[in-house]
Amino acid sequence: MSLLQKRKDNAKAIAEGKFIEITLKNEGQEINQAIDKAMSSFRSAFWRDKGMTVRSNTLEYRHKKQHRFNDMKTRTSKSKGTIRKKRNIIHNKIIYGHLNNIARELSFGFTDAVVAELKKIEE
Repeated sequence: MSLLQKRKDNAKAIAEGKFIEITLKNEGQEINQAIDKAMSSFRSAFWRDKGMTVRSNTLEYRHKKQHRFNDMKTRTSKSKGTIRKKRNIIHNKIIYGHLNNIARELSFGFTDAVVAELKKIEE
């Protein structure tokens, strides 16, 4: 493999990494906005303790355990058995809905036009 071919391959790999990073950051911000919108009726600071980071092409979303359990319809306890409760849709529906968007964008969104745009931004 020639030096020019290696440089082209490296440039494409760098552009692909940038594309993945930009896509994950955008979707992470959209997840935050969707959860904030769903929880806007609650005035408690309880819902604000969540965060999102993108590192090495991975999206890491952090939240309290209570946020996850608040989304469940039922829970099971040893003393009371299965307990049905009111649920707030803040986790599963929002997170998994955005995961589909991420998968679609990463599968089909990296086109030659995107590579050209990333090269323009880099220069």
